[in-house]
Amino acid sequence: MKNYLCKAAVAAAVATLASAAQAQTSVNVFGLLDVSLKSVNTGGVSAVQMATDGMLNSRLGFRADEDLGDGMKAGVWMEMAPMADSGNMYPSGKLWHRRSTVSLSGGFGELRLGRDLNPTFYNLCGFDPFTAVGVGAGFNLITNLGSGAATLLRTDNAVSYFLPPDLGGWYGQVQVAPGEGVAGNRYGGLRIGYQKGPWNTAFAYARTGTASGDDFKLANAGASYDAGVVKLMVLLNSAEYGALKQTNWELGASMPVGARGLVRASYQRANPSGAGTDANSARQAAIGYVYTLSRRTSLYATYSHLSNSGAAAFKVGTPPNAVAGARSSGFELGVMHSF
Repeated sequence: MKNYLCKAAVAAAVATLASAAQAQTSVNVFGLLDVSLKSVNTGGVSAVQMATDGMLNSRLGFRADEDLGDGMKAGVWMEMAPMADSGNMYPSGKLWHRRSTVSLSGGFGELRLGRDLNPTFYNLCGFDPFTAVGVGAGFNLITNLGSGAATLLRTDNAVSYFLPPDLGGWYGQVQVAPGEGVAGNRYGGLRIGYQKGPWNTAFAYARTGTASGDDFKLANAGASYDAGVVKLMVLLNSAEYGALKQTNWELGASMPVGARGLVRASYQRANPSGAGTDANSARQAAIGYVYTLSRRTSLYATYSHLSNSGAAAFKVGTPPNAVAGARSSGFELGVMHSF
């Protein structure tokens, strides 16, 4: 009798899996590899290396969607971060470092659970012509002010809700994460934006709990206008932690050159205040060129120069180590291929 019940349970499980396989509408494997030759000089110390993620972040992912009927879908997204130059994984200790989510979507929008990008980072990436990647990234001057907040890019254990895409140009996201006892992981944030024609603008705000009891607060707003011959961008970012504050502003542009070329440029400043940090400012200028060989393959070159004042110690790449008050410059030449 026990043997019969065991066989029946196995048969039921197989039938369930078979039914699920039939209901599955799509399973996709995707990825991107980006490798560059990079040279960085910080405080008079130079380092030349084969590097990864100069134009876009390398990734390997698996995505599945199931049609549940009545306009609803279930989805799974698992994405890791390989370092194409060495074959290692990104040294975060997480296999699915970039994203690991399960979701339900429909006319109500999308409910997404798991590790994912957060609302405040979407602005830092979307209104930077270098998309927060490489030696020219505007993200080079972004800081958590020593708070220990681990949520500048992504959030663990997140519950995210996205507005549906048919709201006349409006879009938005709300994300919360309990932190689960890990200092710097408790997060609550939102983003609201409007995109219509050549215009796109968005505002985001978030708070992250820290070990000190003071929340790390981040607010940013961005706008872009695509005139065809050039796309202009502006980004404002404000970080606060206790008595410390840093305000960043960035101006950016991307301009098509011919049928396959794209020039990217940006300039930004970081201005801290509080607790004797007023003199610790920094500024960065970057310019780059992308040449599209095909829909999946591009060549690129980027140069950036960063100047620190006072005790500021920002840099455009690692190695070398940061040096307070020193200049940092970098050049990279690379190739990116997606599949």
